[in-house]
Amino acid sequence: MNKEIKIIDYPCGSGKTTRMIENFKEDRKYLVILPLLSEVDRVIEASKGIKFFQPHANDNEEGTKTSSLESQLLLGNNIATTHKMYERLVPIVKAGLLDDYDIIIDEVPDVVKSVTSKSRTSIQEFYADAGYMDVDVGTGLVRPTQKWRQNQEQVSDTLSPKILKQAETGCLYLQDGEMFIWALPQCILTAGTSVTVLTYKAEGSVLLAYLRKFGLPFEVSNDNQLEEGFRAKAAKLITIADIGALSKTNFSYTGQVKGMSSPSYSTKVARSLKNLKERKLVDVDINNVLITCKKGAWLKASNDNQPKPGVFAKNSRLKDANWIANTTRGTNDFIHCSHLIYLYDQNIHPVIARWLGDSSRAFNDAYALTELIQWVWRSRVRKEEPITLYLPSARMRRLFEEWLYD
Repeated sequence: MNKEIKIIDYPCGSGKTTRMIENFKEDRKYLVILPLLSEVDRVIEASKGIKFFQPHANDNEEGTKTSSLESQLLLGNNIATTHKMYERLVPIVKAGLLDDYDIIIDEVPDVVKSVTSKSRTSIQEFYADAGYMDVDVGTGLVRPTQKWRQNQEQVSDTLSPKILKQAETGCLYLQDGEMFIWALPQCILTAGTSVTVLTYKAEGSVLLAYLRKFGLPFEVSNDNQLEEGFRAKAAKLITIADIGALSKTNFSYTGQVKGMSSPSYSTKVARSLKNLKERKLVDVDINNVLITCKKGAWLKASNDNQPKPGVFAKNSRLKDANWIANTTRGTNDFIHCSHLIYLYDQNIHPVIARWLGDSSRAFNDAYALTELIQWVWRSRVRKEEPITLYLPSARMRRLFEEWLYD
């Protein structure tokens, strides 16, 4: 039977990472997986007496990072690396190099994400019927055939090399016959002498749904008193505000995609932000403003690789504000920000929800709240300094207020 996965579910800023560093022991071996390189540097620098190594990060040769990681593990060294190493860890796990390691994952990783969608006809005719891949009837796990491996160069203009690479690592699934889904390889969560995940609001994370789907045992550790104190303090520090003109605007991902091609929609958003800047944010330093929305709506790619203002940012007078993705977590780069604008109505991807086996409203709402809280705690509220949070989405505002005021 698989060992129990430990989930440390404590509030943002409560010192989870600091306690992890303080509890390292000289007679143990550790693989610590963190969201950002800055956090990797923090662990390496702060772990006094316990030496950590980071796999090579600046070499462009394919496989260099994997070889570096393998070499360090063979030497029995402690490793600190980022979430991007998951696929590279699969052959390491299978070789047994992590058998005597304590694995610690700081912040819930992208456990499941959509890779690409193709028509059912294309997948059936070009991938399956042509003998290039097999799909497990029960789980949907995609396995490449020897035919695909041998002919990958000849068919790369038709069959995706990216799909082949992910299928080789055993982390690719097909859902509804048309959506390829990447999922964290189970072997990583069952490797080592122990696996610990540091997070907050675990019930709203995809991780728990993933563990339940595959029947992996886990135990969630939390502290109700710490949680109550955290919310009480947050309620005093956070001022929740609306953007009246946008209260009925659809800020779901799909709504924003459609809105970007609608001059009336995008103009309304930009004009509302301009009014906000000229009235309520007139004395606020633009560097202290943090905003999220669909990336293409705020930053538009250009030929010179210098992003230009998207349709929401253009003419908003906020184009120089700090934009970050709505799923950003694990960074302190914006800990100075005092005014936050959340242009999103967060929802889990419906195909991913079906793959996880939970399309309930309760799970969707818990997911939305978890992502919002993680985003908000990138700001200076993490330092227990006051912030103003603009939430034009009525649903997101309701979820946040119900949590904040219990």
